Amino acid sequence: MIGVMRYAALAAVLAGASAWGQQVYFQSPSGSRYAEIIPGKESVLPNGRLLTPVGKRLYGGEDVWNTYLSPNDKTLAVISDSGLRIYPDFRAAKPESMDLRAAELTPAGREEEFKGIGNPAPAAVFSPDGSRLFLSMGDSGRIVRINTATWKADAVVNLNTPTLSASYAVDMLLSKDGKTLYVADVAHQRILTLDAATLKVIHSAEAGRQPYALALSEDGRRLFVANIGLFDYTIIPPTDDPAFFREGLTRPPFGFPSRPAREGVEFEGRQVAGLGDHLNPNAHSVFQYDLASQRAPRKVREAKTGTLIRAITDRGPAVGGSAPCALAVVNGKLFVSNSNNDTVQAFDERTLKPVGMISLTPRPELQGLRGVIPSGLAVDKARQRLYVCESGLNSVAAIDLKTMKVLGRTPTGWFPMQVRLTKGGGLVTANQKGIGRGPRGPLSARQPGDERFGMPDFPGMALVAGPPTLDSLRTGHEKVLGNNGLNPVSASALPLKDIVPTEPGIRSKAIKHVVLITKENHTFDGIFGGLPGSKSEPAYAAWGINGWLSELGQDKRLPIMPNHWKTAQQFAISDNFYMEPQASGDGHRWLVGTYPSLWTSRNFYAGWSWQRNDSAKGRLGSMGSNGSQIPEDYLENGSMWEHFERNGISFRNYGEGFEFPGQMEPGNPTRTGSILQVNHPINQALWNNTDWGYPVYNTNIPDIARVEWLKEDVEKTFRSQGKALPEFINITLCNDHGDRARPEDGYPYVGSYMADNDLAMGRLIEYLSQQPEWENMLILVTQDDSGGDADHIDRHRSFVMAAGPYAKKGYVSNVHTSIMSIHKTIYQIFGMGPLNMFDAASTDLRDLLTDKPDAAPYAHVGVPKEVFDPMVAFNPDDPRLQEKRWLKPNIALDDPNFMDWLYRQQFGLGEGS
Repeated sequence: MIGVMRYAALAAVLAGASAWGQQVYFQSPSGSRYAEIIPGKESVLPNGRLLTPVGKRLYGGEDVWNTYLSPNDKTLAVISDSGLRIYPDFRAAKPESMDLRAAELTPAGREEEFKGIGNPAPAAVFSPDGSRLFLSMGDSGRIVRINTATWKADAVVNLNTPTLSASYAVDMLLSKDGKTLYVADVAHQRILTLDAATLKVIHSAEAGRQPYALALSEDGRRLFVANIGLFDYTIIPPTDDPAFFREGLTRPPFGFPSRPAREGVEFEGRQVAGLGDHLNPNAHSVFQYDLASQRAPRKVREAKTGTLIRAITDRGPAVGGSAPCALAVVNGKLFVSNSNNDTVQAFDERTLKPVGMISLTPRPELQGLRGVIPSGLAVDKARQRLYVCESGLNSVAAIDLKTMKVLGRTPTGWFPMQVRLTKGGGLVTANQKGIGRGPRGPLSARQPGDERFGMPDFPGMALVAGPPTLDSLRTGHEKVLGNNGLNPVSASALPLKDIVPTEPGIRSKAIKHVVLITKENHTFDGIFGGLPGSKSEPAYAAWGINGWLSELGQDKRLPIMPNHWKTAQQFAISDNFYMEPQASGDGHRWLVGTYPSLWTSRNFYAGWSWQRNDSAKGRLGSMGSNGSQIPEDYLENGSMWEHFERNGISFRNYGEGFEFPGQMEPGNPTRTGSILQVNHPINQALWNNTDWGYPVYNTNIPDIARVEWLKEDVEKTFRSQGKALPEFINITLCNDHGDRARPEDGYPYVGSYMADNDLAMGRLIEYLSQQPEWENMLILVTQDDSGGDADHIDRHRSFVMAAGPYAKKGYVSNVHTSIMSIHKTIYQIFGMGPLNMFDAASTDLRDLLTDKPDAAPYAHVGVPKEVFDPMVAFNPDDPRLQEKRWLKPNIALDDPNFMDWLYRQQFGLGEGS
């Protein structure tokens, strides 16, 4: 009974009730303000949070990942996706800077020696005297040594060998005497020792899975590595069974966690290897190496970090692991950032026995929710404070090393990744997303006077602040809570509580079924520019009711996406809605209710690219732009799939969840539309509730075909068995992503893909409005990210539409909402409570809804046949249909003609083209 009462009390806190029985509710602090990036002042981020960075802003290129201070405390190196930016005197009133890429680093006359060194990766270290900077060149597998007097490289080493290619130095540091360079090679999962004078590799030691961060003991006798990876994946073996594709699988071989995932399984004509034990000591762990021989580190012990997968937490068994991502050693302790657990963990640095756990949860009412995302660590000179970047809160927390308690916080830029300390105790943070993006388009260009004028589209930032005081930390803590919407608000005055309840455990009395239709890559202006009642720019509406085909110019206007406009005008849409992601790789994580983990963010934007290479195990999990989760980026509480499963909500998934690293999308004859090259698993909850006959992302397959195949599944799985539709349905329609024109397949223009998507969406909503569940149904339509369109408010602005009897009619909402608002609304309708801090602190979509239902159905409208002819794209009676979609069987991926052949298949080229 005591155990039951304990878990009931925990559930009450997690459900939104405080220990005193009072309901706790959070909302975005933005209200009805539109996103606005204001250099030097408070900005409104696309996710509805506020940004108030403290300090001087020094910008870098796209996505700033790391900063390094020279030993004399004068020079600042800023590393971004765009390269290396050097501030020779970052303390100057107006610091000058220089950008250094491969060409600028290469000394004259030595071009051949430095050929192919690539661009910098987020790993560097200054020599003790500051005369040299060692810099990883990422995917090229090179490390260069730069003379800081000339800022030219004077030496280069290639970590690749004839038997081990694809090396990637993800972190490195120097021995105390500066003679030995230690390198974490994430691709081959090893620790390399180099002679700093000659840059020769002199030793290699095995690391754990995806070694990510390094640290030295204070006496220099021990080396530590944080292993952020979880599994060693393997290439799918070929099969000679003609019934299956030779070199890959058409869908995931197993779900995780499960026995087949652990041990392997016979699948599609071959034995697929299992992943082994998720508690393997090589995974989500720290390793300790003895440096008795400085040039030959010897591993002596390891320790698992944070909350173990399947361990019982406040929310039940943990779905994801700890993802240790940063290390710091001080006062005999090794501190580790557990980025998925929102903790900093302390170990005895000699024995690796755990000695403490510091929770970064910013207030008690948020117990059990995650979203702080601790990352970079730094220790002050007095060894009294530990500073930790809180990537999810846009802040740096200060921890008292005696009490192991959080003293307070300092506001930073958007998504701080690393913090360094000046000799005077000031903070220098690397902020991946700077202060945000702002508008994009020819009518919205930055003007002189904007401190980011002339910089890249989305410049990251180094933020230089003075030493935090106790008073500033306390004040900063309150500011961080307010900026992130983490101060409770009263829900008593909110309308429509019978439609969208605010108290977990209470379900909607009106809405029993929710359908989420997700699409690809458009801003609000890109489709809805000129929509009556909206804040929009018609000049940017290339795909709207009055759009144009880029191949023909703007003189001819056509209704390219008329069903989008009709849906918006018949029902409700928001013009103040935003996507937090930058692209599909992280966008699809947000779509399934998760915030991208630290591993995801780093891997996707500045990571080690995927390569089909059995020896480079660390690269087989690198997803590129592929959007589905693998176990490395499962969060502690999981995604919406696990959230539904825990709460007993029935659901069906069409098209989400298995677009994995290295996956091919060639339009093969199976309906999934993909070929998996690696034994990546899908979430077990999703495995149990997915229609495998519905395609994942693949623009070779028409969206109108997807709708027809969905109808087939509904009839087979539900109607023929006398069953109602599930409570939640997820449907992916992806062709508005666009692709190359394929006239022979019904896509004469890029805009044809938009028209296909529009027609499919119209037909789908019409079909759903004819179902018996329509009277109690809510349909939500959104994108995975805002893509490449222009938008005069913010590059992240997109749209959400609500359709159904309880959607307002002809309504444009101006309340600031974001992708997590969709999830919050769904969870509230089903009485589930929040999944993480991001959906908990968002504003729900009740402004789009009404308590006066109108069950009038929807009737789709056609699209111009000159743009998209549905009978050419998908006519099930066309005998050429299978031939058009056929992938040649049993062609080997290592066949020298394979890539040329695949290119021809994808883009409809004949053998002689």
